[in-house]
Amino acid sequence: MAATINSRPNGTPQPSTLGENAKPNLLYKIDGHVARVNGIHLLSKEEAIWTISDDRSVRLYMKRDNDQFWPSIHHFMPVPPTAVSFNEETDRLLVGLLNGTVVDFQVADDCNSMEEKRKWQLHAGPVTSVYLSLAQELVFSCAKDKQVFWHCSETAVKMGSFVVEHSCTCMVVDLPFVFIGDQGGNVSVLRLTGSAPQLISKLSAHTGSITSLAWDAVKQQLFSGSADNLVIMWDIGGKRGQAYELNSHKVRVNGVAVASAARRLFSVDDSGRLVCWDMDAPRMETPAWQPSDACQECNAPFFWNVAAMWQMKVVGLRQHHCRTCGHAVCNSCCSHRTTFPPMGFELPVRICKSCQTKMADDPSKFDLTPLAVSHEVRTGVTSIHLQQMHGRLATAGQNRIVYIWDVAQLLN
Repeated sequence: MAATINSRPNGTPQPSTLGENAKPNLLYKIDGHVARVNGIHLLSKEEAIWTISDDRSVRLYMKRDNDQFWPSIHHFMPVPPTAVSFNEETDRLLVGLLNGTVVDFQVADDCNSMEEKRKWQLHAGPVTSVYLSLAQELVFSCAKDKQVFWHCSETAVKMGSFVVEHSCTCMVVDLPFVFIGDQGGNVSVLRLTGSAPQLISKLSAHTGSITSLAWDAVKQQLFSGSADNLVIMWDIGGKRGQAYELNSHKVRVNGVAVASAARRLFSVDDSGRLVCWDMDAPRMETPAWQPSDACQECNAPFFWNVAAMWQMKVVGLRQHHCRTCGHAVCNSCCSHRTTFPPMGFELPVRICKSCQTKMADDPSKFDLTPLAVSHEVRTGVTSIHLQQMHGRLATAGQNRIVYIWDVAQLLN
């Protein structure tokens, strides 16, 4: 059995930097969908939320006097909607569909009806993200056909396009920058000069498809969630190419949302785990895994090192890596496990004998205080939306129920 290093000498749980009792509180539960909920958008001006579902419905749920949410708008699309975005300044709703169509609706002032303004039949696959840039009067869309389009929101004229290497899965826009996540685990960073796109970078560190993106416009940091169970923070504004791993999920991450003012990040996964990260704490980059033909602790050869195996008359061993120093080691030399929050490891990971000894000899240099708190939603979460102004977080579950949480305590 692998040894575990406790965060405290007596083994008692250590409170996180977010507070000992910080957790989300469930406020409302909205059911009524008969199929998977594909997207949600929580409003700030009203106690209301948009939902789109595989049952082809687009619904606006509003809170009534009896403290219950009831649909104020219940509209059926010709095919299932797959992406949604709402602009509260103009009351314009963008809906992307399974057949590649993007529909622009104008919502009435009383929020009881909506009217279709225009329709773009753009993509050859399901639309995965839509966005309205009010300042530039542009509508952006991306889809699984690898295409990204932007059109004038007033004239519907096509202004530009871009093709990525793999199917587009998500997108965030903060002009002049456009960030596109794809099925291959890459994030393409575009700069728009006028209407001409320029690929300025491709961020590649994930080993699974990108499932969600979030952008902190204040700190100029991009957050990506992936099917490889990992969240990565890309420090775009630092211009040093730094990336920080956040590891607290054991299954596919389905959504990320950032609270810029509070320096908090929320992430959710397939198992129903909701994690709030303290992004104000100092972070360290994880080291690159070092290549080696033999264990860097005991010098035992790995199984592909045939020459050394023959010379030493031993059977080669499987290679592992210490997560805190990156050394290539055998199983016997990395039997210890520990969390290491400054590197993003909120779950126990392998460390080598040398790192274990350093931590045991001088624990004051290795702060193991948790930098995140987790909460179990008890159902897999398919999408997430944060309304930072009022401290509200919405999650859509695999059980077709939408939950609205009070996360003000986590933000404060």
